Amino acid sequence: MRAKVLLLMLVIGPVPAMARSAVVACVGDSITYGSGTSDPTRESYPAQLQGMLQKADPAWKVLNFGVGGTTLLHNGDLPYIKQGAYQGALTSNAEVVIIMLGTNDSKPQNWAYKSQYMKDYYALIDSFKALPSRPQVWICRPVPAFYENFTIRPAVIRDEILPLVDQIGRQENVLVIDLYTALLDYGSLFADGIHPNASGARIMAQTILPYLTSMRFVRDLNHDGVVNGLDFAALAARWLESDSALDIAPPAGDGVITVLDIMELCTYWMAYPGLVTHWQLDETAGDVAADRLGHFDGTLQGSPVWQPYADASGGALELDGIDDFVSAGTVLKPSDGPLTVFVWVKGGGPGQVILSQSNEAGQGVLWLGTDATTGALRTELTDNGRFTRPLISSASVTDGAWHGLRLVWDGSHRHLYVDDQEVAVDTRTLGPLASSKLGFCLGAGGGFKPGTFWSGLVDDVRFYNRDLVP
Repeated sequence: MRAKVLLLMLVIGPVPAMARSAVVACVGDSITYGSGTSDPTRESYPAQLQGMLQKADPAWKVLNFGVGGTTLLHNGDLPYIKQGAYQGALTSNAEVVIIMLGTNDSKPQNWAYKSQYMKDYYALIDSFKALPSRPQVWICRPVPAFYENFTIRPAVIRDEILPLVDQIGRQENVLVIDLYTALLDYGSLFADGIHPNASGARIMAQTILPYLTSMRFVRDLNHDGVVNGLDFAALAARWLESDSALDIAPPAGDGVITVLDIMELCTYWMAYPGLVTHWQLDETAGDVAADRLGHFDGTLQGSPVWQPYADASGGALELDGIDDFVSAGTVLKPSDGPLTVFVWVKGGGPGQVILSQSNEAGQGVLWLGTDATTGALRTELTDNGRFTRPLISSASVTDGAWHGLRLVWDGSHRHLYVDDQEVAVDTRTLGPLASSKLGFCLGAGGGFKPGTFWSGLVDDVRFYNRDLVP
């Protein structure tokens, strides 16, 4: 197989950044159009998003299909689907469609038809999914309304529309981008309480940007969190065969694995789609666990020992089980949506903490740890539902061998994996996970109770803002 891969790479030669323009269609109302800015052509969120994307690749093309006053509801006073912009979005040959509608639906005359909101949203999403370009469709939680204006009602958006958008995302299996939370602390950027100015639109663009740069055309075919030789081998093994699932090169649709698909995958070689933070833990000295992405470096507490040759792929960090741990900032918030955490461990004992996060009450929320009796992997992330309990596996990870651990939250179920084998999953659907938005501890719980510190090696810790189920 190695010879086959090398031969294909020699045949391909230099890989272009993209085969053609990457079109993003932004669907929405006046907020998408940019009504709160002085020049929507330059300052709307789609315009600013294009500028950000083109710094990475000039092939990006972001199109603004926002129309002021429009509703998602088909029976609203100005339905989006009856506007020319909707037809323009359908014919734009987009590869990504980003929808943000709901603000005008909160008006009394429109919300009278609220029972139809989900049905109408499904229809809109499906109309884009059915296009020949087979775009990825993403939906957004609307930005906050800071006071009632134009009969738009903040409470309806917050208490009724946001939960429906979240539910639609889960049921339609589409990404939900949380623009509401991103702008919740920026009321000063909304002159009329409804429309963000250019600075607010920039925050919108910055919030959406990582999803496009790290998740566009995800080529992580085996969902192990990295685009590498295993994904390449999956394509090479089906060379010139028909397989629509692996037909990844735009324009997709021919159903045959060709050099175009190989080229497309090589464009993302060694990319980690959706990666937020990566502590490789390969240092040999110092008190900093560097984040490969430069976002959330960890700080060593106590006296952990760097073990440069503890793992075949490099070094690892040894914690003494007494007072050693690594502290870091707010890498992820479980309430924000799907997530995945990877970590390699060796050693440890029953009742010990591998990863925790502090909540607003100053208590430690256990993301990953071991059962106090069996040493089996467990998580205590919950939705705070009346019947929700910690998810506990039957797989012990304290046997002195290296184990790759994975926690996945897919928006409705928690999954635990040991060495890529699922060892526990929720048997019922959960609501959104409870909020926990402070710093992280690797190897210790928030209460720092004796006996709960991790005693063993940790390595290669990765946080993703998407669910990666093998």
